[in-house]
Amino acid sequence: MNTKDEIADALGGQRTGAAPPAIFTQSGTVSQMDACGACWPEANFDAEKMAELAMQPAELFGFASARVPFDINIASEIVGCTIDKGRKDSQPAVTGSPWRTGDITIPEVPDIISPEEFLEGGRCPVIQDAARIIRSRREDLFLIAGMEDALFAASQMVGMESFLMGSLMDPGRCKCWVDALVPCMKAYAGALSEVADDVQIIVGASTDIMPPEMFHLLTEDSASKIIGSVRDSFSTVHCCGRTFEVMEDLASLGEDGLSVESFQDYETVIEKTCGKVSLIGGIPPVAHLMLKTPDAIIRDAWRSSDAGYSIIAPECGVPPYTPNENLLALARYREVRRPPASTAHELHVIRLPLGFDVLQHCGEVRPVA
Repeated sequence: MNTKDEIADALGGQRTGAAPPAIFTQSGTVSQMDACGACWPEANFDAEKMAELAMQPAELFGFASARVPFDINIASEIVGCTIDKGRKDSQPAVTGSPWRTGDITIPEVPDIISPEEFLEGGRCPVIQDAARIIRSRREDLFLIAGMEDALFAASQMVGMESFLMGSLMDPGRCKCWVDALVPCMKAYAGALSEVADDVQIIVGASTDIMPPEMFHLLTEDSASKIIGSVRDSFSTVHCCGRTFEVMEDLASLGEDGLSVESFQDYETVIEKTCGKVSLIGGIPPVAHLMLKTPDAIIRDAWRSSDAGYSIIAPECGVPPYTPNENLLALARYREVRRPPASTAHELHVIRLPLGFDVLQHCGEVRPVA
């Protein structure tokens, strides 16, 4: 059985036995929406529906975690970006802002709203209300609240392509944009830490899109300040894309846990972060969690647990069309004995007439719900 306490213990460096499974990133899927009736796009803007959908991984599969919200455009919307609300199978996305000029010139930094105005604006109260609803109904769940960092919000305001080009041509101006947003991000992180067990900050650090020196200029200091404002909960950092060149620095921002894409090079990730943070991840979200079989998910989970990961989780947001059986396999992987490394075994999720699922592995059948 998965528990909230073992997730907290693992984040605190006290993992015992196989690593607990959880979802620290976006968790909503179309199947979950169909099961509970709380669907995107409404569940991205209504606290009650957001909470209901966020609890589905626990209700349907047995995870001991819940995560809000389902997108990372909260700050961008509050400070003035326009967004498309998305559809049942797609998240909200920024479509424009007053500061997108269409060229590579970075505009002057505008007057940014105060932290107090930020906390009262847009969907910020919705996220906090959803967290409170979850806490009131399921105290047994480890509650994660996600947010973007100042770099991501700045790049959404200016436009990603313009910001990246500007970071090469006028890095000082780009840093001014990031610095201007830090007070609001700090206030938001502090507010989320009052209603959640963990605040996960999505930071810009991927060397797929920017060189390592830009991480040191634009992300390192600002992210550390935001993490420092998380006082009433754990803090974790997530970064998409390749981060091997900056991984040691990513693990030294002051957070409790780190979630990165490993590209299944678990050993290198462990080596670069050794002893600095608790590692979260091990499951490639698209190539494996969505597209492979439950057997592959079981193997990924055991392999990353054996490598030294503290918590086994998707390494980025869960794709909306992820099969239920794969999420079930992740949630219950510890109930299936460790697959031999060199022998192929199949895992099947079977629906019995009585209405509960079992995992059948190597001729062994165990009830899992």
